[in-house]
This record gives sequence, structure tokens and C-alpha cells, in this order.
Amino acid sequence: MNTMSINVADQRTVAPPAEAGFFSGPGSRARFGWLHRTSLPSTGVGLIIVPPFGYEAVCAQRSMRHLAEAAAHAGITAVRVDLDGSGNSAGDDLDPDRVDGWLASIDDACELALGAGANRLVLVGVRLGATLATLAALRRNDIAGIVAIATVPSGKALLREGRILQMTLGLTPAPAASAALDDVHELVGFALTAQTREALSQIDLLKLTQAPATAMLLLDRDDLAANDAWAAHLRSLGAKVDQRRLPGYVDMVLDPHRAQVPQAIIDATVRFAATRPASTRHLFQHDVAVLERRRELRHAEASIVEEMVALDDCLFAIATYPLGAPRRAVILLNAGAVGHIGPNRLHVILARQLAAAGDLVLCLDVSGIGDSRQRAGAGENVVYSEHAVADVGVAVDWVRRAGAAQVAVVGLCSGAYHALRAALAGQPIDRVVAINPLTFHYKPGMSLDFADFRLAEDAMRYQKSITSGASWQKLLRGKVDLARVARVFLYRTRAAITRPLREVLRRLHVPFGDDLGSELDALAGHGIALRFIFAADDPGQKVLMEQGGSVVPKLVSTGRLRIQTISGADHTFTARWTHPILLDAISEALER
Repeated sequence: MNTMSINVADQRTVAPPAEAGFFSGPGSRARFGWLHRTSLPSTGVGLIIVPPFGYEAVCAQRSMRHLAEAAAHAGITAVRVDLDGSGNSAGDDLDPDRVDGWLASIDDACELALGAGANRLVLVGVRLGATLATLAALRRNDIAGIVAIATVPSGKALLREGRILQMTLGLTPAPAASAALDDVHELVGFALTAQTREALSQIDLLKLTQAPATAMLLLDRDDLAANDAWAAHLRSLGAKVDQRRLPGYVDMVLDPHRAQVPQAIIDATVRFAATRPASTRHLFQHDVAVLERRRELRHAEASIVEEMVALDDCLFAIATYPLGAPRRAVILLNAGAVGHIGPNRLHVILARQLAAAGDLVLCLDVSGIGDSRQRAGAGENVVYSEHAVADVGVAVDWVRRAGAAQVAVVGLCSGAYHALRAALAGQPIDRVVAINPLTFHYKPGMSLDFADFRLAEDAMRYQKSITSGASWQKLLRGKVDLARVARVFLYRTRAAITRPLREVLRRLHVPFGDDLGSELDALAGHGIALRFIFAADDPGQKVLMEQGGSVVPKLVSTGRLRIQTISGADHTFTARWTHPILLDAISEALER
């Protein structure tokens, strides 16, 4: 066994038996998921949870975890699955045969649930996941029921909705030099190839010729018309259909930091699954599930390893590393409340690239975010958590003990904030790569509506619109928020007055609160490389320059601080043409 494997194995902490991650599928095509075992007398039911596609899956991740936990608390064995090419599974959206790969992922999860002791299965899916669950059931004879949440029965309608949603984002089109592939359609940071779109367009659940299960629970959205036609068609095929309109779907797929857990949907799903009658037919004897916690895979002609690790009782991460000893460690932090796969799944892509080049990469969920538990007494889904800096410290200690001599911490938005705060706390970090930080001095309970970055953003917008006739017409018609304009004016006035005073105090070495310039100077003085990456229109760069004052250009001139700017990107680099540019910028920031 190589040195890196020994070190990582030594660092492993066994996850609680009630909840364990796993890899399944063919050796070259690892598929990731979570098994939630019940600690109660088992009902014998296995619940397979099929997520929606792309950004909806990112937003719904927390709700899917709550559903699995609720099922386990009701005596049900639950399995969450990252569909082939998504999440922590191997591959990506551009691979061929996506629908077949997704259905194979569901089959893997079914077999795992049976191996874990289930004797009958219920499939639950959201949106595209509901469609896939229905198709997967048609390929099996052991499905006792299906829960279909917010289903769109027609693949063509699903694709049409996706096109409309993408158009509403107003993303900057790709420059000619980096134009996207012609056959790829984007959907909020994710991709649908021509082959995938063709396969989806052939799906029409209203044309099924047999019932996918004897019992089905249709949980329709409460803000749209019910799926009455599909319900009627299923009944005509002999299925027993319970159809309801429940609240919760819309709030479940809001941006991750705003998403709400749909308790009514969860309760209905668990109740349906728990009451499925026991099977009267003979079931094939399945092997007891043995969970694989690590997989070797090929990436860019190199062999790398992906392994799930529990850093302590709360913290979960995916470690990706080369077969040999690593040259350094890179810790990737959550962007807002997005899970460890990162915005647009970029952390997974970056981790595999860096591991193939020789790095140990830790994709971390800080406590209370993603698949990490909240600390005692702390809330869940808290983006600027008071525990985050200590969480980073646990991760830094882990990679140091795993053999890394150099440690870089990379984060976007709140992740950038936590990376800088961890370095300022004295943690043994050698390099910080901060991407689009929005604040440098967050106070618990602070409203972000009038935070410095919001005011800087408004100031940038007002400056651009001051020469616009349309803007003046809005003002004259009373359609401008004058109170907000006044706040921005006061912010700009205060900044103009205090900036020179701060510079004088710095030169006199007089300490004052929340002095970003002195903080950056101190970090650089300790030999910590500071690298910032900004989308050109993101307000964070303006905040950095204003609050950092003369220290920023001074550090830039010595190379201890570098700033890269990416034109045309939004805050989370949603447009796919920006992805390789961002990944290249991060790689450069890690090297220079």
C-alpha cells in the first residue's frame, strides 16, 4: 500500500452506523450515495430517494437528507443516491447515455437497500427524479410503491421549462473564443447534450402501457394545476393512486441558503412508504450490504482515489488524492449553503483535476451545511456560522496529519470569508484563495440587506445609471427607492471621510476595529499567500479596495497579494463557459 493510502486510512473516523456514505456500481464507474439505517424495529421497507436534476438537486439536497432521516426514524431503510455523472458519482453531464446511467444508479440503490435488509421497495423522486423513478420501476418487479413529487409527465415539457428558466437568468453569453459546444444546452450551470435531450423528449408518462407500481402517491405542486390526466391514466392501468396537492416544493428548491424543508411532503411520503404491505412472493436472497468507502478512478490519464471521511462527530468531507504522496493539500469550503460538491459541481471537477496533478483535496461541508451535522446548540444551514473557523481548523489538522506539508484553503463567497478568518485565527495555512467574498467582517445577526457589499453593489449600479435617461424618468415617476439611495449616499460619504483617517491610524500603528488593511498586512507578514478572484461586476472587489486601503496595492506590488478578474461571470459562475476560466484561475492562484 502506498504512503498516501496509509496516511489517509490512519485518519479515518468510522461514520455512525445509522448513516453511512458508500460507493457502488462498476469499478470504473463509481456511484455515490448514502445509506440511512433505522435504529428501530424495521418495517422491512427500503425507500430509494431519487433527486431532481442539476441545480434543483443542489437546492433540494438538504430536504432529501431530512426525508431520509425521517424515514429511518420511522423504521424504514433509506438510500439517497447521486445519479451517475452527478454529485460525487463518476462522470459528468456530457457523458453519453445519461438516462440509462441514471436508471442504473437507481438499480444500484435498490440492490443496496435489499442487501441492507429491506424486503420491499418504495421509490420517491422529485421532478425529473420522479420520472426516472417511474421508469426504473417498470424495469423491476419488486417495487411496492412510488411517490412522485412535482412530476412533469412529458419529457418535452420538462425540456421546455428548462429552456424558459435558462432564458430568464440573463447570463452574459460566451465570448466567441470560448463558445460552448453547439449541441449542449445549459440549465442553471448544468448541461443537457443533444443525445440527452433526445432521450428525454421520448419520455411521455401518459403513454405508459402498464402500471409502474400497484400503489402510487402523486404529490403535486400547490401553485400549479394538478396532474389529473396522469393520475387518471395510472388508474386506467390498474394502479391505486392517491393524489394530493401539498405545499413545499417551491420552497424546497429555492437557493440553498433560503431553501426550506417541506415537512408536509416528507410526512406524506414516509407515511405512504411505511404502510406498504409486506410482499407475499418469494424474494431473491441478497447479500448483506458491505459499504465501499473509497474508490480508485481514472482522471486525465492518472489514477486517483476518492474516499469519504468523517473528520469528527459532525464534519463530513470527500478526500480526493493521488496514489503517491501529495505535493500539498487543498481544502475547498462551502459556497453559501451549497454542499461540498460546490456551485455547479465545480468542487468535484476541481478536486479530480488537482488530485490527478498530485494534490490531496478535501471537499468539506462545514458544520450544519450539506452532509455535516450542526454543532451542539447551533442552527442548521447557517452560512456565516460561528463554528466555521474551528471547522476549517479541524480540516487543516486532518490534512496535515495525512501528510500534507503545504495547505491552501479555497472558498467562494462565505467560503472565502471563512478561509480568511481561519488564517487570521492563526491556523497553519500557507495560502488563501478567496473568490468573490462579499464581506470581510460579519457580525452574528447582521442583516445582509444593507451590508457593505450590498451598498457597494448599489453604488456601482447607480454610478452606471446616472447618465441613463430611463433612470431619471423612473426617478421623476417616483419609482426609485429614495430611502435606499440615501443609504448608499451616506455609505459613500462615510467611506470618503473614514478612509483617510484609517490610513493615518495605520501609519501611526494605532489599532482600530475591523481594519481589513492591517489584517491583510499581518497575513502577508506571516508568509501567507493571498489570492483573490473576482467576477468583474461583483461588488466584493470594490469592498476589498475600499476597506483594505493602501495596503492592497502595496501587497500587490510585492506579489504577496494577487487579484484576478473574470469578465462576464456572475457571483457563482453559473454560465458554463465561465467554468474552465474559473478553474484555470484557481489553478494559477494555487501555483503563483
